[in-house]
Amino acid sequence: MRQNYWFQLPNILIITSLLLAGCLTKSTIPEQPANVNLHPTITNPPPDQEKQPTVEATETPDSLVIWARYDLSDTSFAPGVFLKQFLDQFEADTGIEVIYEQVAWDKISQKLAIAAQSGGDVPDIVEIRGQQVQALRDIGALLDLTELVGSYPWVDRLNDADTRGCMVNGIRYCVALNYSGGSWYYNVADYPDGWPQSTEEFEIQAERLKAEGKYAATFFAGNHNSATEMTWAPMFYSNGGSIFDEEGKPNWASPQNVEVIEWMRSMLVKGYIPETCFTGDFTAGETPFVDGKAAAVRGGSWSYLYIPGLKEKYEANQTEIAGGFAFNSGKPYIFLNSLGWGVPAGAENPAAAIKFIDAFLSDEQVLAEWASNWYAIPSIDDALKNNQLENEFYVETAKVIKENGIFMQQSPYYQESLSRLTEALQTVMLYPDTDIMEELLVAQQEIINKYW
Repeated sequence: MRQNYWFQLPNILIITSLLLAGCLTKSTIPEQPANVNLHPTITNPPPDQEKQPTVEATETPDSLVIWARYDLSDTSFAPGVFLKQFLDQFEADTGIEVIYEQVAWDKISQKLAIAAQSGGDVPDIVEIRGQQVQALRDIGALLDLTELVGSYPWVDRLNDADTRGCMVNGIRYCVALNYSGGSWYYNVADYPDGWPQSTEEFEIQAERLKAEGKYAATFFAGNHNSATEMTWAPMFYSNGGSIFDEEGKPNWASPQNVEVIEWMRSMLVKGYIPETCFTGDFTAGETPFVDGKAAAVRGGSWSYLYIPGLKEKYEANQTEIAGGFAFNSGKPYIFLNSLGWGVPAGAENPAAAIKFIDAFLSDEQVLAEWASNWYAIPSIDDALKNNQLENEFYVETAKVIKENGIFMQQSPYYQESLSRLTEALQTVMLYPDTDIMEELLVAQQEIINKYW
């Protein structure tokens, strides 16, 4: 297996438009996220999406080019170790040569979009997150997989997270392997009555914890799109706000969103949360919890891989899992995301890609092991019954995700919009004299004027 490692793209490429030729999308905020498909419909798909080339999946291709995030030489990272073993076995079983390229997790979609729009080389299969599917679909970067995988028995067993993460207007553009959420973790000793069920209750506990020399919570809300996806958006939704309107246009400058930001700013001013939430990186948002200076942390089911000591604290019943903040009697939403594989339009060996996907999904043991390495929930419910997944962490994680998980709204200019919103949010948090509504209006109008 040959490996070519790609890391981060230059900044000039990162800001290149991900969505230059998209269609308008629709999105809504549901009252019950577990039962409503949040994916918007697209009534007029791009011309190049109306007819997709057919692929005979029984062909025997010679090679398979893969783009994914994992450093296959890192023996300390369980998902990468598992994928390396899986790829070796796939080569041995099929005779297909695997050509693997590592791409940073938050750059894969941009890299694929640039290649698709410039006519550059694309892989045969790409790791894909659910919130990027519609954007890539809108520019014709993803192959329609509906018929290509339709005859496989595992298709009808995929759960709702796959439907919501991989299908647009009834058309499949990826296959999800697992799903996970942006869970909150709180120390039982610091919250003896459990996680606060409202922002008002949180403030009461925060004042008490401040007197004890602790922050009530810590999280990442810095200058990165993921900060908006995982921290801000669920709170906006809980308060009846939104990120995009039904056309996918920015819908940031609303009283509901402003109220959330004002509350968050008051938490910072009162010293209930650390400033590093907004000035630092992912690690800086977690460090106060690791050091015992914060009573809770917003991480995710994946945090077992990244937050030192979290697994041990949870297994010792010192830490519990919870949803997010509930505003004005709204639901305490958490960010929900699926992770799987997509086949780029223009891939040279899509038949090999289908064989690869089938190798993951046709064996529940493989699917369960992959999910367990990510501390995530497999996309086929029966795989959750696998012995290695039958423990309290998975039961509680699945419960919180089902009750509180919500997918991001979508937009034909998703990446560009979130980048501008994230910049505005950081500004209003770090400069308390900034007028929140005015800042949001300026940012919102800037995106609308540029792309609509």
